[in-house]
Amino acid sequence: MLSKIRRFFGPKKLTDGNKIVLNCEKLETRVALLENGSLEEYNVERTDDTNIVGSIFKGVVRNIEPGLKAMFVDIGIEKNAFLHFWDAIPEALDAGLEEIQRAGKKKNQKRIQAKDIPDLYPVGSEVLVQVTKGPIGTKGPRITTNISLAGRYMVLMPRNDQFGISRKIEDPKERTRLRKLMEKLTVPEGMGIILRTVSMGQKYRYFVRDLSILVDQWKEIEEKAKSNKPPVCAFREPDLIERTVRDFLTEEIDEVLCDNAEAAERMRNLAGIISRRSRNRITHFQSPQPIFEKLGIQRQID
Repeated sequence: MLSKIRRFFGPKKLTDGNKIVLNCEKLETRVALLENGSLEEYNVERTDDTNIVGSIFKGVVRNIEPGLKAMFVDIGIEKNAFLHFWDAIPEALDAGLEEIQRAGKKKNQKRIQAKDIPDLYPVGSEVLVQVTKGPIGTKGPRITTNISLAGRYMVLMPRNDQFGISRKIEDPKERTRLRKLMEKLTVPEGMGIILRTVSMGQKYRYFVRDLSILVDQWKEIEEKAKSNKPPVCAFREPDLIERTVRDFLTEEIDEVLCDNAEAAERMRNLAGIISRRSRNRITHFQSPQPIFEKLGIQRQID
C-alpha cells in the first residue's frame, strides 16, 4: 500500500515546502528563506561585522548643542553618539500600529518635552540608550532613549507604557481576540508591548512565555548597566542565527537546513526556548555539494 501511495504522489522533492536554509562559513553566515524552492528572502552577515544597531549602552553625556537640539553621548566607541532631543522623549506609536487603551491605565502626570532634555541629562550625566543607526564616515551612531526589545510575538518597550497591535493583522475578529489577550497579560508597571504580525492565531501561553523572556532580558540589561561604570555595552543585538530563529522560524516553516553541525545545535537550543516542536524541524544538512547550490539558491542569488 505504501509503495502505491508513493507512486501516486511521487517522491518528496528537496525544494518542497517552506524552508530556512543556512550556509555557515568562517567569514560569513548566509540565510535564505524558500517557498517551494523560490527564494523569498536572503540575508548575509559577515563574521567581522561591527554592527551595533539595536545594541544598548550606558553612556555619558559629553556635550550639549542647543542649536542642534541634540547632545553627544560617549558610549565607548570611536565617535560619540548623536542623541536628538526628540529621541530622548517618549515617542508615539508608529502609524503602522493601532494603539490599544488598557483599562485602569494611569495617565501620565506631565509629558516630557524637548526643552526639558538638557535639564534631565546635563553634561556628565549617565544615560541608557539604544543605537538606531550605525556610524557612517565621520559621523557617530544615532541613539534613542526609547528602548525596545524584540521577541517572537511581541516587542517590549520597558520605558513606554503604550500598547499596540500591528495593522497588518486585518481580520476584525482576530484583532478583537488579541485586544482581549493583551488585557489579560501581566505587564510590569510603566512598560508597554506591541504585538507583531506573527502573533496572529497564536495561543495565550505563547505570549505569556514571550513576555516573561523579554522582561527577564530587560532585568539583566538593567543589572549590567547598574553594576558597570559607563561607557559600557549592556546588551548586544543578536546575530543573524539568533534573529533567524526569533523572526522566521514560525509554524509555516516546514524545515530548517543548516550545513554546520555546531550552528544547527545552537539553533535547536534557541528554538527550544520558544517552541519545543520547532527543535525537530532543524537539521544538520550534509552533502558533498554546497548547500546553496544543492537547493538551487545560488543561481537565484546570482
